[in-house]
Formats: sequence, structure tokens, C-alpha cells
Amino acid sequence: MTSASGPRRSLNARAPVAAALAAVAVAFFVGWATGPGSPPIEFDRADAAAYFEHSGPNTLDTAERYRSRSRAIGLFALASEIALLAFLAFYRGPPMRRLLDRASLRPYRGAAAIGALLAVTLALAGLPASLLSFDLGRDYGLITQTPGGWAGDKLLSLGFSVLLFSIAALVAFAAWRRFRGRFWVAASLIAMAFAVIWLWLWPIAVSPLFNRFEPLPPGPVRSEVLDLADRAGVDVGEVYSVDASRRSVALNAYVHGIGSSKRMVIYDNALETLPPDRLSALIAHELAHVESKDLYRGLGFAVLVIPLAALALQLGAAAISRRNADRADGPSIVLPLALGLAVMSLLISVPANRLSREIEIRADYRALELTDDPGAMIGLQRRIAVSNLSDPDPPALWQALFGTHPATLDRFGLAEAWRREHPE
Repeated sequence: MTSASGPRRSLNARAPVAAALAAVAVAFFVGWATGPGSPPIEFDRADAAAYFEHSGPNTLDTAERYRSRSRAIGLFALASEIALLAFLAFYRGPPMRRLLDRASLRPYRGAAAIGALLAVTLALAGLPASLLSFDLGRDYGLITQTPGGWAGDKLLSLGFSVLLFSIAALVAFAAWRRFRGRFWVAASLIAMAFAVIWLWLWPIAVSPLFNRFEPLPPGPVRSEVLDLADRAGVDVGEVYSVDASRRSVALNAYVHGIGSSKRMVIYDNALETLPPDRLSALIAHELAHVESKDLYRGLGFAVLVIPLAALALQLGAAAISRRNADRADGPSIVLPLALGLAVMSLLISVPANRLSREIEIRADYRALELTDDPGAMIGLQRRIAVSNLSDPDPPALWQALFGTHPATLDRFGLAEAWRREHPE
């Protein structure tokens, strides 16, 4: 069987699959080696009913229904994205051949154009799942945003994605053409540099496109943040509130950015509704991440894992390109690279999520040390679970694959163990 570019070859997937499995194995080892370790205290998972009996008779059932439907939508979105990328990477019918031939006339512009088309195509393919998720959140009272506001955010996000995908496709194609067999080395260095730049730029250049950030004025909350930061021996930079309430009733806070862009951000929902002790528990948890340098721990994980993952990406893209009889130096390589990036990101996310859960439970422990208030920690986690419609005990397989935070019942168990260890 032939195509416009020559004889079609079979796909030899052994080398890229072996490299991908090796990358995942290395990621698990790196996560184990660089993780903060379990809290130095024995704790068991708590019983959910005892903690939610005063939150309403149907609280747990409502959260379980919402999260089960949300998980189904998430799996549908993930499967749709991977299926679409696989179709684009492998399909070489006449319409695709004409498109790729046209892109090859000016290959660098063509690569950027393919990246832009990828962004638009993925956005359109993900629209049904996004709409389902939005409607589900509105039905359960979690999302407060209007349909018009949601559509505006989607359009803004699409424009940003088109720009980002175009640049990424252009850079990836240039590296593929220039470095050939050493593409994985160049891709690793580019990805590491991008991660650092992205962490610095996100709080000051990207987040303000979607939300309004205001410096927290002098007062009890700001004083508590600075006092806890002093106890932890950390510098959080500026302290901001963010207008999260215009989209959701969810409660959260985070510290983000590096260098001059580092800042602590607290949801206005949390500032307005959490009692002082629970707000202190939330702030202490985020400051624990700063004290433990968890952001740099994550960067270290990426630095050690990316090279082998990039090698698997290179081998897989090259095998697909040969199978399709594509031009070795043509912009069509952007399509299998996009598929490989999605697959490798999904595989590496499993050990990365395991590391994240370990980091989060250790931050809970440090927050208990800073506040010495297990009751506030329990009250905070219960309030977050109710406000965010979190499933306090998600399915074990889902938690192992996709859970970035410990289950709420594990966090209750840690706080109760702390209470037993510090009865005073």
C-alpha cells in the first residue's frame, strides 16, 4: 500500500514503549527518593459519618453523586482528547495529506499553523465535556459563574492556547529539525527552562487575565499570615486576595511564583466565610509548602524525569512518522509529538500524583506543628469538603491514578492522631 509520500511501513512500538515504561519506573523512584516522607506519626483513616453528621443528612451522598459524575466527565474528556490526538497523528487520508503538503511549503510557518489548529480542534472536541462539567457544577451549586462569563473565559483561554500551542509547535519542530537524534536532549532543556519561566510568569502575566488580585490590606488576616510565616521562617512575598467567588463557592489558598513573582493568594470565599482558627490552619498548610521548598522539589522531580520521557517521546514520534511515510524533516512531526506528549504526561502523572499526596499530607503535619490546633484542621477539611463537594473517601483506583491530595478521611486521621499525641 502506498501514499503520496512513499510506501507505508509498519509501526514498531517496542522501543518507545520500553522507553516510556522506563520513564515511569524512574519517575516512581525519583518520587520516592525526593519525597518528604510520611509524617512521623501513626494515623489511620477516620470514619466519615462521625465528621459530617451536623453538615446535613445528605451531605455525603450529594458529594458522592457529584464527584462520581464529575469523574465520569473527566474520563470522557481525557479519552476524547487522546482519541483525537491519535487520529490526527495516524490518519493520512487525502485531506490530511493536502494539509500537510501545504504546511511543508513553508515548514516553520506550517508547524506554527498546525499548533494553532491543534489548539482549536482540541478546544472544540473538549467543549461537550466542558459544558457537562459546567452544567453539573451549576446544578449542584458549586459553580456561581453565569453562562456568559463562562463563555468569555473559554474564548480567552482559547486565544491563549492558540498562542501557546503555536509557539510550542514551532519550537518543537525547530528542535526536531536542528538536533534530529538528539532532539530529546534539546527538548529536555527547553522543557526545564519553560517550567522555570512559566512558574515565574504565571502569577504576574497569566492569572491576572482570568481573575482580579488585590493586595491584602493591613488587618488581622495579614498579621496572622506574617506571624505564621515568621514562625515557619519563610518569606511569602506579597499577600493577595483573589475574586474566586465570581466562579465558585470553593475554598482554597496557595503560594505561587518564584523570585520576584512569589506571592500568597487567598480565595475571597475563604476570607469571608472561614473562622479565624480554620483560616489560620489553611494559611499554615500553604506556608508549610514554602518552608519545605515543595515547589523546588517538584522542579527537581521534573528535571530528573523529563529526559527519559523526552527520549520515549522522540522514539514514539519517529516510529509514527515512519509508519505514515511522512517527511522526516516536515512539520507533520508536530502531530505525533503532540500525541506522545499527552500520553507521556498521563503516564508520568501517576507517580507525580503520588509524590503530591505525600507532600500534601506532610504539609498538613507541619501546619499542625505551627498552629497546634487539630480541631481547626478537622474543621477546615470538613468545611472544604462540604463547600467543594469533595468525596471524602474516593475510589482507591481513582485516588491512586489521579488523586493529587490525600483523601479527606486520611487528613482527619492525621489530625486525630496529633490530638492523641498532644492531649494538652
